[in-house]
Amino acid sequence: MILLVQNNAEYEVDLRAMLGAFFLGEKIRTARPDEVSSYSREMFEEIRLMITALYDDRNTSIKLEQHGRVLYSAYVYGDFSDRKRFRNKLKLAIYRLLTEYTGRLLPWGSMTGMRPTKIASAALEKDKVTEDIIEYYRYTYDVSEEKAKLATDVAIAEKAVLDSVDPVTDYSLYIGIPFCPTRCLYCSFAAYPIHEYESQVDKYIESLKQELAYISFLNRHRNLITVYVGGGTPTSLTDKQLDELLGCVNETFDLSNLREFTVEAGRPDSITTEKLAVLKKQGCTRISINPQTMNSYTLRVIGRSHTPADIKWAMNEARKCGFKNINMDIIAGLPGETVKDMKYTLDEIDKMAPESLTVHSLALKRAAKLNQSFDDYKNEINMDTDKMLDLAMQWTEKRDMRPYYLYRQKNIAGNLENVGYALEGKECIYNILIMEERIDTFAAGAGGITRLLNIENGKTTRIDRVENVKNVEEYISRIDEMIERKSSGVASRVLLKG
Repeated sequence: MILLVQNNAEYEVDLRAMLGAFFLGEKIRTARPDEVSSYSREMFEEIRLMITALYDDRNTSIKLEQHGRVLYSAYVYGDFSDRKRFRNKLKLAIYRLLTEYTGRLLPWGSMTGMRPTKIASAALEKDKVTEDIIEYYRYTYDVSEEKAKLATDVAIAEKAVLDSVDPVTDYSLYIGIPFCPTRCLYCSFAAYPIHEYESQVDKYIESLKQELAYISFLNRHRNLITVYVGGGTPTSLTDKQLDELLGCVNETFDLSNLREFTVEAGRPDSITTEKLAVLKKQGCTRISINPQTMNSYTLRVIGRSHTPADIKWAMNEARKCGFKNINMDIIAGLPGETVKDMKYTLDEIDKMAPESLTVHSLALKRAAKLNQSFDDYKNEINMDTDKMLDLAMQWTEKRDMRPYYLYRQKNIAGNLENVGYALEGKECIYNILIMEERIDTFAAGAGGITRLLNIENGKTTRIDRVENVKNVEEYISRIDEMIERKSSGVASRVLLKG
């Protein structure tokens, strides 16, 4: 256990994130200085590391102690209440203490946010050159040169897409299918076993159709440019149910300005030739077939019932159906896997030649079985995740794929990242737009989160989130309320072109 002692909780989230980056899965307890004095000897014996941050309006003292002995200390100068100026300095100081203690350098340094490209994107808007942007990452956050360049390259790739959309006239649509064949070890999404919810699926689709009709009405004078059907696993539905749902999209929305229509066919064990034919017939232009790994043993460990042979079959059938833009997802750092296993996965994927590859770093998500049973797996998780990511990057470079999409999650192994790589012209437009939040995204379905931009004088001043309930039965029974939430959200926001 790690004890975090503070006389003010203003930066607790930031410090927890930094500690979690170095000590994956470690329990972190917080306390005020006056509470620590009352701890028993037994309590102190459970604490392997204590970090103390005492904030002051002139300087803040930080100490790292082990078994009552101060190993490292530092001061951060400045008024801690000035969050904008103080936060990065504090995180950098904590990062450097933890680096000294562990002997580990994290590729992203003291950066812990979800969108490391945000800094590069803002700098590009001010016509900053690449070299200056990279130097800023390195100086301010101790980011490695490789990661600073990655963030900058992604921001450059995103800019071409972002410059091509109009936040007033354009919008995206997300449709959530919260069903899966089984629940994966690492998953925390609102997803339910399809075999337990078969009696609810038709009702769910009927509710979805109501919500989709209203979204179309709200945006009747605007341009729908991307559709993304995700989950869960959309191909958990039968071919007839898929046909009904996607047919509704085609009948309900004006798709004349549509640039991309993605459906996640993520689980190979949910794919059939008939379902692929439905996707093609209904105008789907991009699909994802997600192996996560090509190692049979790991597939069983993470709770997937398909085999590597099933992945190859699904990919071959998709090609036969005429799909020319197929993404594959893999995860670096799965329990029991090594760099050698990652190489094998990449070699096998190479034979299938997808147009894009999304490389995720394993994350300990709060609601996932992996997190809840972490003690059973912690000795099987390889800390060479960064080497696996480097291997994947080298693989994409040889195949002329470029990074176009980058984000991070809480409790991600090694404080690393998730990256989408694609051949030129095969990037997922929806992924870029949802990450950078440059246009409205209307979300339909259980657990869907609609994001509405407030725009005044041509600039985004606020982003409102309108959330649907996650529970399938509640979504069905409260569909009128879900529709009303969107109505209220749209009515209360400001959307004025500059």
